[in-house]
Amino acid sequence: MRNLRRTALSLVLAVALLGAMAVPAFAGNPQVSITVRAGVVSITNSQDEWEIGIVEAGGAAKKWGSSDTYSTLTNTGTVNVDVEIQGADLTHAGNATLNWVLADDGTPGDQIYGLNATTTGTYNIIVKKTPFNKLVTDLPHTSSNTKDWSMEFYTPTAFNAGDDGGLKSTSVTLVASKTT
Repeated sequence: MRNLRRTALSLVLAVALLGAMAVPAFAGNPQVSITVRAGVVSITNSQDEWEIGIVEAGGAAKKWGSSDTYSTLTNTGTVNVDVEIQGADLTHAGNATLNWVLADDGTPGDQIYGLNATTTGTYNIIVKKTPFNKLVTDLPHTSSNTKDWSMEFYTPTAFNAGDDGGLKSTSVTLVASKTT
């Protein structure tokens, strides 16, 4: 009797195990849908050039535009972004000794110029060579995806004695990264 019970129990377990393994074979094929959208970081700026003109040593600051909101930065991507700003030295096309250095503290000096940025509500953002400085934080990619901003140029307090008044140029770089 004991062997019969053992055999019957073994047979019941084998059938149960076979049934458990067979269920997925007879079940429908479930599907899971996954939707993914790549995050795109992209910005545009309404102004891409600023011609200051003639400046005098120690002269008055020059403002980019007539108000604090001369240029418009637009988030054209699909994610919120932080935008940083970086400047560079002003270079003379023909003579490197006539270059003007960008002050990392915004204060002009002898052959040193200053550059500040302003956004709506935030003033005196120093534009420096390194590291980048935060211009806009968390610019949305949906409505309200723009931020107005401007710059102010501070002329060196003195020029090189041999400065020929030739053109000097530089670039200001805006870099966007996904808000973390």
